[in-house]
Amino acid sequence: MIDDLMRTPGARLVRGTFNDAVVVPSRWVARFPRADLADARRRALALERIGRLGLPFAVPEVVENRLDLPLGQAHIVVSYLVGEQVEIASDDSVREVLDALAAVEPDEHLRALLDEPLRHAGGAHVAETITELVFPLLTDDERDQASQVLHRFAELPDVAGFVHGDLAPVNLRWDGNRITGILDWDFACVGDPALDAAAFAGYGWPLVERVRPDQYERALTHAAMFPLTGAASTIRQGQDPERFLAWFRRRCAVREHPPVPGNH
Repeated sequence: MIDDLMRTPGARLVRGTFNDAVVVPSRWVARFPRADLADARRRALALERIGRLGLPFAVPEVVENRLDLPLGQAHIVVSYLVGEQVEIASDDSVREVLDALAAVEPDEHLRALLDEPLRHAGGAHVAETITELVFPLLTDDERDQASQVLHRFAELPDVAGFVHGDLAPVNLRWDGNRITGILDWDFACVGDPALDAAAFAGYGWPLVERVRPDQYERALTHAAMFPLTGAASTIRQGQDPERFLAWFRRRCAVREHPPVPGNH
């Protein structure tokens, strides 16, 4: 099936953590889940509902759903979102995105389709999953620092809102100084909105502090977890966690994960 689609003029293959994708720029993207078709079917239904929320940016439209096929052939075709990636983000556009997500009140049908927060890394058992899978790959000092990060995470208050879950720059599409499209809603959940705020730290922590001062300290802790949850997630998928471990080790070298509130 993938080989057939790769014959489309301009098609390229992109291998992600959970899906293989055939991308035809400006036309469509076909996503082939590597495992767990039940999850893929649920997330496809969630994407359809999210697309009807009236958000002020584009969401991929489900063009064809063939998740009824066997694994390896099962896929979903979504619309391609045009736009650029930027190195410098505008406060107004980031604030618009976060405000729009904050305004969503998922009904019971959407809630039933959304992910559990951090499900890819163990969900409610994320700390245990990281301890079991990631700690054996760390030095004693790195484990001590990882334990401190997990302690910070455990101390976070229970805050619930509509969360995209992966607002990394690669999933954003810009036109000038506006975010006009957002990709990859697989991790959408009801969780702490500071998780989404933390994802914008790639454009600088001062931006996060300006647009979400009330979430800033929680965002620091969520960001401190990113390499650990990323490593746990890739190990669970049977993949090499080295890029996440290298990220964590760089932080360990300067003992900053990111800065603990009050020490930055």
